[in-house]
Amino acid sequence: MIKKVLAAAAVMVLSGCGGKTMIESDMNSIVSASPASPWLTVDNRGDAVVTVTGLDASARVQVSPDIASVVQARLRSALQPKYITDLIINCRGLEAATATVVTKEGEAPFANMALVVNCRIVARGPAVSKVYRIQQSLPIDPATPHLDVVVPKLLDGASAQLAQRLWADVPAAAGRH
Repeated sequence: MIKKVLAAAAVMVLSGCGGKTMIESDMNSIVSASPASPWLTVDNRGDAVVTVTGLDASARVQVSPDIASVVQARLRSALQPKYITDLIINCRGLEAATATVVTKEGEAPFANMALVVNCRIVARGPAVSKVYRIQQSLPIDPATPHLDVVVPKLLDGASAQLAQRLWADVPAAAGRH
């Protein structure tokens, strides 16, 4: 009798989760390898879970340490060699909590992630405030999606694209070469 009650309780708990699974993606090595750049910050709201939809069952990927820390680390690595004196970049309101697997007729399925962040760039006086909307896609095999690898690649690609856009907006008056 106790086994039946425990089995029923387990079924109820699992059905309450909606069939979602949590997949871990450790990105601590990327964060720890980034240079120290106090002039560049991405405010951390603590979001660490990316929900992946569009598969047979929704999945959640736990990004460690958190999404903002990973994006900040990738931006620092990309922009540190370009640093100029009196440059400050501060980004807030980072949103990247959902990835969607899309299948278009006649095309291979792909994972799609949107990254939205509001950044303020101050370069030797002139300032630019802008909302950046980045779209990153990767091909994916829905049968074996390997989300622990795909989500970090999406974050990495989106961060690289954001770094390019940020640098393009550093005002020309700052003496950028």
